[in-house]
Amino acid sequence: MKQSSKKNISLKTKAFRVIVAGTLLLIFMISAASFGLYSFESLRNYHDEASNLMDYAMSMEDMTYIEKIFRKTKDIYFALPDDVRREPSSEEFMDAFRPLVDDDFYQARDILVRCWEQTENRNVFLMFTDPELSAIVYVVDGDQIEWAYLPGQWLESDLNQIEEISRSSWKLRITHTDEYGWVGTDYQPITAEDGSQIGYIVIDVDINDFFNKIRRFLIIMIPAAVLMIDLTALLASRLLRKHVILHVTDLAAAAKSYTERDKLENLNETTSHFAQLQINTRDELEDLWRTMTDMENDISDTMRRLVKVTADQEHLNAELSIATEIQVGTLPHTFPAFPERHEFDIYASMVPAKEVGGDFYDFFLIDEDHLALVIADVSGKGISAALFMINAKAAIQNQTQQGTREISEIFANVNEYLCAQNKAEMFVTAWLGILELSTGRVQYANAGHEYPAVRRCCGSGTETDTGLFRIEKDVHSMPLAAMEGMRFRSAEFFLDPGDTLFVYTDGVTEANNAENELFGTERMLQALNREPDGSPQQLDETVREAVAAFASGAPQFDDMTILCLKYFGSGENQKNTDGHLTDAKG
Repeated sequence: MKQSSKKNISLKTKAFRVIVAGTLLLIFMISAASFGLYSFESLRNYHDEASNLMDYAMSMEDMTYIEKIFRKTKDIYFALPDDVRREPSSEEFMDAFRPLVDDDFYQARDILVRCWEQTENRNVFLMFTDPELSAIVYVVDGDQIEWAYLPGQWLESDLNQIEEISRSSWKLRITHTDEYGWVGTDYQPITAEDGSQIGYIVIDVDINDFFNKIRRFLIIMIPAAVLMIDLTALLASRLLRKHVILHVTDLAAAAKSYTERDKLENLNETTSHFAQLQINTRDELEDLWRTMTDMENDISDTMRRLVKVTADQEHLNAELSIATEIQVGTLPHTFPAFPERHEFDIYASMVPAKEVGGDFYDFFLIDEDHLALVIADVSGKGISAALFMINAKAAIQNQTQQGTREISEIFANVNEYLCAQNKAEMFVTAWLGILELSTGRVQYANAGHEYPAVRRCCGSGTETDTGLFRIEKDVHSMPLAAMEGMRFRSAEFFLDPGDTLFVYTDGVTEANNAENELFGTERMLQALNREPDGSPQQLDETVREAVAAFASGAPQFDDMTILCLKYFGSGENQKNTDGHLTDAKG
């Protein structure tokens, strides 16, 4: 038999080579981890410093003016023709925004200038984003006067990165220029008094010192790493003969035997392959041996626990399925809901993001001439939100059916009731309307919920939107259960025969696709206006199909609930003059 011509390499030589390579890898990993930790801590410190400065800057600003300048800038910006908006350096573009540059503007700008001058940073400015152009739009720029942008001027930017940085506790957008060197940019949302985000405050931080320290670190680390590798390899080779090779070989043989047992024997077999080695080196090898022994002894218990956990999970899934059926059963789900009534047609649906959800809808006749419509969204998800949902639904229905026609009082009573029961500190956004069937008059209250969409069949809109759905900016109040003693505003509008009311939860407009884009209000209106005269059920199905096509299978994280009513009238109702929402009571 011909012998192999390859020369055998001893375990000692192989181990020595592995030690050298392993030491090199270990040093690299330690260096990388140290570098990563140092970078993380440094960037977090820069981020904290930037956040404190931005908080200080906003505390100095007149928020009433800030909200005003944001609103005016957005109004002018989005009202510009597309060809003008895409040329921010044109005279026509800049002339549109120059009226915003007044004494109040310079006062707000001076605060930003002082902030970066006193802290030796690069710039502080206020802006909002334009997803259509993937751009940041300046509102108040605190840069040096010769480089400062007018309100409305914009620059292309990565909006996803801005959103990610604004949510992070340490990330910055890092750039390098010949003039300033390394600069880190941080973004922090600006919220209005109603809690909605109106834009961002942005700060450019000088981080040259951070990169200089990294350079010095590398200059010291590389020679030290080479010396450490040599010393470690030499010491390890001497200790290897006595303390490692034999035990490693024994452990390898035991591991091979254990693997064969796992393949060939029953998993309930309790024979130990590692315990018989009796490694008593009083070091990591002994710890490894004991760990492997414990692992072998525990594996059967682990398998039994896994079987039990699987069975428990199947039981939980069955219980959640029953909970879903119970929750759906609490909502009206028989359609047509009122086949004997010819003044209206109504349809509603709710699809929870999890097995059980926090959205709900409801509709019921208070008397022969008044129909109550409810749609709401409880904060949170899962069973706790579902339980709070059932409580809130019952409270709204009970208060509404007691006979009062003042919706603001209904919401005030429900709010006090829910606050008293609200140990989990949840809240509910809700829209409640009472339709007078004989006249088409709708009294409503909106507790922090989405704006409704209304389709006027004729005579209520402009020449371009007559017969189409549009968003009605109705009167808003705080969500239910957010705070005790809240007062709620009510208002009213009229529906003419043929008009359609469409209310929904934010699970529709905030449905996302794989690129984390939101479905949004505009896409919802486009879906509704494909067949605006369709029945409530057809409109419901059209919107859900549009959302499903947009999401393309991406997982959704919010319940999706829709309530749609088409009003036919009773033949006696009086038309309103313009069909728009009007404030009835503060």
